[in-house]
Amino acid sequence: MSLLLLPSGVEAETITYSGTVSYDGVHMGDSLYVAVIDTTGVDDVDLLAIQSYAPGAPPFSVGYSLDFDNEEVGSSLIIASFLDVDGGGIEMLTGSDVFGWYAGTVTPTGVSSSGSQSGLDFDLPRAEIRGTVTFAPGQEWADIEFHTDASCLGNEFRPTLELTSSGEYEVQGLYAGTYCVRADGEAKQGSVEVCFGDPNCETPTLITLGDTDIQTGVDLDFSVVGTEKISWGGIKNRHP
Repeated sequence: MSLLLLPSGVEAETITYSGTVSYDGVHMGDSLYVAVIDTTGVDDVDLLAIQSYAPGAPPFSVGYSLDFDNEEVGSSLIIASFLDVDGGGIEMLTGSDVFGWYAGTVTPTGVSSSGSQSGLDFDLPRAEIRGTVTFAPGQEWADIEFHTDASCLGNEFRPTLELTSSGEYEVQGLYAGTYCVRADGEAKQGSVEVCFGDPNCETPTLITLGDTDIQTGVDLDFSVVGTEKISWGGIKNRHP
């Protein structure tokens, strides 16, 4: 993604994005957050603006307005929103929270940062994935990722779900589309990954969701591969 480079002598201006976030699902939250984020950086995501609103019980439609300075920002930005179902606020996004973005499809639609825009309306997602994660002996953490490509290596837009023990998990907000579910965990000298349908992540099983589908049984088992198996930049080895 490229930077917006202003012509010489042209000053940055305050840009306003406005629209409506709607939700017709079953989960309730006291706060609805809407934000503008810049994903231009290789490693970092910059939060340019954020507002919180009291949405009330679903179904709801909440109008938003976000202001930011367009100096040295990406030429295309993302508008993201999440319904804080578990009450953890913006510091703790969990599988219980409903997370979405403009324009309400499986892949975010970038918005030009060159000028103000209105009518940026979108819906929060309603589909869900549920399953169980089994840790290997001695394992202390795992991150579950929801990719929209068949390789389970890229196009991950929903924030990672972090776990610290074996047990059930659920993600209560995914857009209709096809997903590959992968979990990364600790190993003795690096990390180990398992995928739904194939612990070795060579031929993972893809999951196709409709708008309101709830897919259960999406289980991930680290005990099958153990924590001796490690991954360095996609090269897998077994150490004694």
